[in-house]
Amino acid sequence: MWKRPTSAECTDKSVKQKDMDNDRVIESLPHWTTQLSLRGLLIGTVLGLLFAIITLKLSLGSAGIVPGLSIPGGLISFAVVKSWTAVGSALHLSRKAPLAYRLLFQPFGLQENAVLQTFILSISSVAFTGGFGTYLTGMSYQAHLNLGGVPEGEPGYDPQLVYDPILSRSIPYLLVTAVGGVFMLTQLRKLMIVDWRLPFPSGTASGVMLSSFHTASGEAEALKKVRVLSWTGLSSFFFSMIKWFLQGEDYRCGFNVWPTFGLTALKWTWNFDFQQNYVGAGMICPHIVNWSMLLGALVSWGLMWPLMTKKEGDWYPAGLKSQDFQGLFGYKVFLTVAILMGEGMYMVLRVMLSTGRDLTRRWHELQELHDLPRASRLWSRRNSTPVEVAGDPLCAAARDQERAPTAVSLQKNTTQVSALDGCSSPHTAGASQPCDSSNTPLMGRKDPAAGAGCQHHARDPANARDAAIAAGPATGSAADGGDDDKHLLEFKETAAERLLRIRVFLGEAIPWWLAPAGYGGLAVLSTIFIPIIYHPVKWYYVAVAYIVTPLFALPNSYGTGLTDWDNCSMYGKLVLFIFAAWAGSAGKGVIVGLGICGVVFGATSSAATLMSDFRTGYICLAAPRAMFVAQLVGQLIGAALVPIAFLLFYNTGLVNVPDGPYPSPFSTIYRGMALIGTQGFAALPKYCGVLMLAFFLAGMLLCLIRDLLPSKYARFVPSPMAMGIPFYIGAASAIDFWLGSVVVHIWEFVNKASADELAQTVGAGLLVGDGLWSVPSSIIAIAGRLPPVCMGFYGKSLCSLPYCMGFWLGGSERVPA
Repeated sequence: MWKRPTSAECTDKSVKQKDMDNDRVIESLPHWTTQLSLRGLLIGTVLGLLFAIITLKLSLGSAGIVPGLSIPGGLISFAVVKSWTAVGSALHLSRKAPLAYRLLFQPFGLQENAVLQTFILSISSVAFTGGFGTYLTGMSYQAHLNLGGVPEGEPGYDPQLVYDPILSRSIPYLLVTAVGGVFMLTQLRKLMIVDWRLPFPSGTASGVMLSSFHTASGEAEALKKVRVLSWTGLSSFFFSMIKWFLQGEDYRCGFNVWPTFGLTALKWTWNFDFQQNYVGAGMICPHIVNWSMLLGALVSWGLMWPLMTKKEGDWYPAGLKSQDFQGLFGYKVFLTVAILMGEGMYMVLRVMLSTGRDLTRRWHELQELHDLPRASRLWSRRNSTPVEVAGDPLCAAARDQERAPTAVSLQKNTTQVSALDGCSSPHTAGASQPCDSSNTPLMGRKDPAAGAGCQHHARDPANARDAAIAAGPATGSAADGGDDDKHLLEFKETAAERLLRIRVFLGEAIPWWLAPAGYGGLAVLSTIFIPIIYHPVKWYYVAVAYIVTPLFALPNSYGTGLTDWDNCSMYGKLVLFIFAAWAGSAGKGVIVGLGICGVVFGATSSAATLMSDFRTGYICLAAPRAMFVAQLVGQLIGAALVPIAFLLFYNTGLVNVPDGPYPSPFSTIYRGMALIGTQGFAALPKYCGVLMLAFFLAGMLLCLIRDLLPSKYARFVPSPMAMGIPFYIGAASAIDFWLGSVVVHIWEFVNKASADELAQTVGAGLLVGDGLWSVPSSIIAIAGRLPPVCMGFYGKSLCSLPYCMGFWLGGSERVPA
């Protein structure tokens, strides 16, 4: 319960006036039940399902990379609800149908917008954390075949090693695993958001962006971006339709096989395949990620794999099928696993070390403060931001109201890739909207020192999207000086604004008993039902997983708050390997590892996501209770609806098929990791274990170099994770992402202001349009209809040019050899 500081505690005379201003502002804020409106639930469910389909399409694609969707989510939700309320006003429903107007057409405010975005993204996040492109489809029959498993009906086939993601399995499984993280760290929200002032850059960027929308100039800017997104999305939709029409009956024709660099290069996946959704993702992802992918493609498909083919018959048997992991395919899969695990393990150790060091420092500060005489303690509390905030954040903010605004640092040296192996892409933003005491906070004038950007992923004058995030902890105080100041994610607030936000943030408590009751109840339900769903996963595996998951969730949320990199997939892979080895081959360790992976994967991710959402709510003055309920309800709805949306893809029979439209590469990779855990390295091709160790250590070494170098050099060190992805998926997707960066580079050179404002919006439009086309294309495939025309290419034997193009009815077998 908030207590107003007394004059003895807070000597500044202006505090009382600020308190009166804040009281008026708080009284004007909508109740938390109004922020979580019926209109928001209805519109949010539709938009959440749309973004879930987009996420599914991306995660099942050849790259498996999903960029952050916070910006399009906030932008589209704002535009849809604003248009919806405009319709209600035009029809005069406030007079004709007052009840319907109050429920569905009331004015749209900042707090409802923040809660709505949280609800939308919580639904769509299940498409990612639910494992539809990783562990869940890794249990499927197709993933089993991809790694040389015995086909069904032949001797040696074991049905206990195959669990297809049908609704009767995936929905109950996700209902008990998807929301565990929501309960886990709820009671630590004050510690992380108020006391430690963790920046949570994505949450800060979303809050700043939404705040800017609810101003006169910001609304006009948002509507401009919506128009750009609409035209880009429409163009992407129709181009995707044209591409589908020309793919041929076997999906091996069309733009995907355009021999950009010649037919010989095409055999090694070197071509531009016109995947505009990946170009759009490249416009959103950091430049270093895209260039790292291109470098990884050059190392693997330009050098290693062509050389390794010459070792056929020596390092691995000759004449093997292309998907036999005893051959070249095994090197592709397991070297990818090694380099991903190298960076992942480094980041896990780094975050744990950083967390432990920072917690120890804070503990010593508090102990030293406690041991001081009373007069010295008061002086210390007055002059030490971290301690005074931890002791009494309200009074501290009031005493500090004349101090300079704080800035939260986007720290150096951690490049990120939002893929099925890195749950968040880096986000940068401009400064916040200051709180005007004479008006509603966050809806007033712009801070003249803020710069122009309020956009998620916006690039500052020093190209902050390439700035990496630093290793050291941030407490919310002013960032260190030097060149790093160029890469600040500045969120500036006066002490009076901070006092207002703290009052709102701590004003409505979430019952303390809800967290242990919710998490404990889910643990009991999971211990009962997961062994029923997946028989090899015994109850004691599940119980142990729920006991250790909080040990992963806390450092993961802390690390996400510092670096904006959610390491959920890294913790998931770690437990996958451990539990697969624990169960062994006799205990069907492949299924055990994949099943337990989902428990840790989902819980650690949702815990970090909720803290980031709390940060957004803190900036927007949204009620934490509304944000909590939106996250909880959204993930439950997602657990029920996303598996149904997944059937749009799965019922085509093309999910995880290597040459199909939905190859889902990480499904095979995750199952491969589980196989290593159960069978050991002896089952791998010759020298594969040695090469895995080398690539694992190389991944860790690159991360160490990146952290040791100054930020102006570290931002050029390639990301091992981004380099590793093309090792398995091929060079074509890397070229798509790289071209996204090239487009942005050229745009910035021609008109930097325009690029900073609209590049991310154009990228989002390319994603949305292609994602929308996946719905009718999947329905057509389920109905048994195939692309009718094959656009094929043939070489010099029948053509005087390096290659020629032709069109045939049917599939690729009609193309001349």
